[in-house]
Amino acid sequence: MLIYAGIDEAGYGPLLGPLVVGRSVFALRDAEPDDAQGLPNLWDILNKAVCQRLSGRAGRIPVNDSKKLKTKAAGVKHLEMGVMSFCSVMQDTLPRPTDLGQWLDLLGETTHHQRHVLPWYDGPWQSLPTANTDAEINVAANMLKHEMKDKAVKILDMGAAVVMEDRFNHMVANTRSKASLSFTFVASHLDTIWQRWGKHHPQVVVDRQSGRTHYLNLLRQVFPDAQLTIISESSKESHYQLQMPQRSMQVRFLVDAEAANMPVALASMLSKYTREVFMDRLNHWFINHQPDLKPTAGYAQDGKRFLEDIEGLLKTLKIDRSRLARQS
Repeated sequence: MLIYAGIDEAGYGPLLGPLVVGRSVFALRDAEPDDAQGLPNLWDILNKAVCQRLSGRAGRIPVNDSKKLKTKAAGVKHLEMGVMSFCSVMQDTLPRPTDLGQWLDLLGETTHHQRHVLPWYDGPWQSLPTANTDAEINVAANMLKHEMKDKAVKILDMGAAVVMEDRFNHMVANTRSKASLSFTFVASHLDTIWQRWGKHHPQVVVDRQSGRTHYLNLLRQVFPDAQLTIISESSKESHYQLQMPQRSMQVRFLVDAEAANMPVALASMLSKYTREVFMDRLNHWFINHQPDLKPTAGYAQDGKRFLEDIEGLLKTLKIDRSRLARQS
């Protein structure tokens, strides 16, 4: 059996909104951890239920880099269809989350229980799904369930860390680096996979965001008792083996990892979907106080525009701009 996991984030660069770092973990009964053929192509294995491209999908579920699935016309529809379908299969007989709070609990995210600290996220959770009907997701999930059962593939886990703006700024001030901040949560996911499935020798792929090529010392800090070996380090891939008497794990940091590794693509999707639902809350809260306000996705120039548009409102509501705008 092969445990095949992926880690990716959404919201690394924006000025507004949370950073979300997600993971997904699959089990393939008929594959081996050290297969000489390399990591399997889950799109090919599950091709009757999933695809990469939006065009020509013939009813299948698109799974890809989240940036390719969120469109102006569809919004989060494709992201939601994908993550909720896999969630349904993972939950099996348990009910699917019906609001954002339940979704975050499912992902193992805990800081949302203190959301009242940032008023734009406070209040009742919005219902899920937001862009699909329950019936549409049920049909897709049923198709996926049968295909995964037929191909002896299981979705074991979906998880995420949501880093709110105040926590983000505090950590950047302490580490003086967004890359270090992001790796803190990547490391947490790696440790979770190591602790839960290390005896099954998991293969983990992490989407590489920065120009870093050397991760050995960082991994030593996370896994001080493991023997670490460099398999390769290059501009495209940094590949490591972690070994202990009763467990081992291989970790690859890849550029554009979501293009060739479906677990990374699903991690990208659940991260982006979660961030977008939070951005909906942020926009709704500020527009409720300033009805003529144009919503924002939170990125660079438009984020600055949004902050300029609400400058008077921030003063009126006595909101410290440094708690809303993220530090670079």
